[in-house]
Amino acid sequence: MARKCWKMSWLWGIILVLASCARANPVQPAAGEPVEITFYKRGYVEGGTDITSVNYAKAVQAFEQLYPDVKVKIIGVPWDSAGDAQMEAAFNAGTDINVFNIRPDDLAKWSKTGKLSNLEPFLTPEDRADFYPNALETATVDGKIYAWPLWVVAFSVFANTNIFAERGVAFPTIENPWTWDEFLAAAEQLTYQRDDGSKVYGFTAPSVWWSMQYYPLFYLDGGRILSPDGRRFVQNQPEALSGLQKIADLYQKHSVTPPGPETVSQADAQAQFKNGKAAMFMSMPAFLTELEEENFPVNVLPLPTGQLGQLVTTGAFGMFAVYNSDDPAKLKASHQFARYITGPQVAKDVPGYQLAPGLRRSNTSYATSPNRQTITRLVEFGVFEAQTGISVELRDRYRQALKDIATGVKTPKEAMGPIAVLYQQEIDASRQ
Repeated sequence: MARKCWKMSWLWGIILVLASCARANPVQPAAGEPVEITFYKRGYVEGGTDITSVNYAKAVQAFEQLYPDVKVKIIGVPWDSAGDAQMEAAFNAGTDINVFNIRPDDLAKWSKTGKLSNLEPFLTPEDRADFYPNALETATVDGKIYAWPLWVVAFSVFANTNIFAERGVAFPTIENPWTWDEFLAAAEQLTYQRDDGSKVYGFTAPSVWWSMQYYPLFYLDGGRILSPDGRRFVQNQPEALSGLQKIADLYQKHSVTPPGPETVSQADAQAQFKNGKAAMFMSMPAFLTELEEENFPVNVLPLPTGQLGQLVTTGAFGMFAVYNSDDPAKLKASHQFARYITGPQVAKDVPGYQLAPGLRRSNTSYATSPNRQTITRLVEFGVFEAQTGISVELRDRYRQALKDIATGVKTPKEAMGPIAVLYQQEIDASRQ
């Protein structure tokens, strides 16, 4: 009996040791038949030392360790017209492309070709619960999800803490944001002339007609450019015209912005803020990294609230799409890779990967400081337009209309009336 008990004890010991090892070394996905996919990445350079090239090389390496049966070949594509042509040629050929950056305009256009893979068969219930709803809505065209959202350059207000202290202006918070009137009062108090004669303005941002950075003001009173389903142009409606009037008033009525609204570039606006010529700057998150490296006195604020009665932000999306390959193994591997490079695990595997707040609740890797935490929290308040394939010519006319509003050449109603007709015609034509 003692001998039998000893054997049982020995067997249970072995089982416990094996169980302990299993917990310490979680089982990796079983290797299947080898498959190679091709990843087109904007801004990537083979062997490059820039942050995009380094991060994505590391991300591919980490993914291949997790999925040893999948080999990922990266092809770098520049962010210019030549890159646009290269990407479109690869997409049209469809012979050597599986995962790729996709812009909103291309998402709307290419989804109609049948060459984009619908994500829904590959989205797990955990994925759906993890993504912010506004992220999946932005990746949706005609009711189908065609892209894996990565991050959004959620716009917020950067404040020069030294100027705020000098002028005795208190900061708003997400819990207690400014109303529009309170924002204007603060901007006016922050607009003054120094003893040396130099002028400080309360607020700056790049010119509205080529930058999205003013777009959050479009939404403050409940307006939008398009209806949520993307079927109607609605920026000629009262709540949208009200937001446009707010932008015009910053320049024409309140004089809290630097002069020359038709010429302010992104670099100009950043310089105005860094040089102390503007107390507040509406910015995308990437600029914060530069300010942090220089120990610039900055505090990130939410935008003010308008008639909508809630916080808003917006921004350009980073998204990856999958080519609708007729090879089931490549299609599955492509979605595995796209899920990985847009999920929380890659941010842990590649420190510094997250250059903007993620669009998953589980991905908080960007929120490494109080300022970054503010930007990350704003993501859930994002208002994002539906994807439509509008012509370059109409986009140019739309930008000119915004310029006419900001410079006082036309009222918002006068500028948006003709645009509404043209915009609606193109939306209707794209659905025929």
